[in-house]
Amino acid sequence: MPRIAEWFERFDPITADFTYIRWLGDRKGIARLTKIWDKTILDCREPLQEWLKVCDQAVRRGVQVFAFANNHYAGHGPATVRLFEELWQARSC
Repeated sequence: MPRIAEWFERFDPITADFTYIRWLGDRKGIARLTKIWDKTILDCREPLQEWLKVCDQAVRRGVQVFAFANNHYAGHGPATVRLFEELWQARSC
């Protein structure tokens, strides 16, 4: 599957004044690493950096962005969202 930046380079997948992101992850892959979903298991900083760029472009267009992270994305959904929020706040505008 192409990385998110490639999708947005090829075409514009946003078709409304809002969009949502679902970071779901590899259920079987991460389940081999943990059975307890209370902390981050995988470093997802790099892919989230790509999402920052895409989200920033969307927000600049006036598109409202909603994001959801499953525990299977990095090991702990709330921690993934917090990391994205930290990266969002620290980004250079």
